[in-house]
Amino acid sequence: MKKSVLFGIMGLAAGAATTYGQGFIALDNYDSSAHPLITYGAGSGGTVGAGISGSQWTVGLYYASSAVTGDTSSGNGLVSALLSLGTGLGSTSTFLTGTLAGQFTASAGFQATPAAAGGTVTLEIVAYNGSSYATSLDRAHSAAFTMPALVGTSFPDNVGDYMSTFSVTPVPEPTTLALAGLGGLASLVALRRRQS
Repeated sequence: MKKSVLFGIMGLAAGAATTYGQGFIALDNYDSSAHPLITYGAGSGGTVGAGISGSQWTVGLYYASSAVTGDTSSGNGLVSALLSLGTGLGSTSTFLTGTLAGQFTASAGFQATPAAAGGTVTLEIVAYNGSSYATSLDRAHSAAFTMPALVGTSFPDNVGDYMSTFSVTPVPEPTTLALAGLGGLASLVALRRRQS
């Protein structure tokens, strides 16, 4: 009986230590010291360079629980395969209303599991106006950046202190890309005929 009580107490202590040691980040550029905005790019339906607003837009994150090499610049393509989609509490946000457009703050800190508190995480922030980033016709991701994951949800670091401003643009339709590829192929064939 004494052994089972002792093991029970040890198990609770280990569980508490594991939970306490998890790293959190805040999907937030409103409360950060710098306020890098997410803006409209050409063709995205808003004034180019102005901050995004409206409830149809979502901000989210992709992350790795260590320092990895992600996308070196922002763009509207798919996010680096080295990063995983953040899900759960604090992983998405909408743009704020009544403040400077292009600002966001999630309602809770995101637990960057299995990042240890104080450990480094790699992130890319995404913005999109569809049901998901992958299927949205207007979207963008930030360049990859690293930041510390802090203990507890009360005062985690804000992504706005580490990310850069980026702009959302339309994703080319697959038929446009296919036509561009066929045009390039036709040019190569014509060039080879001239050289023969």
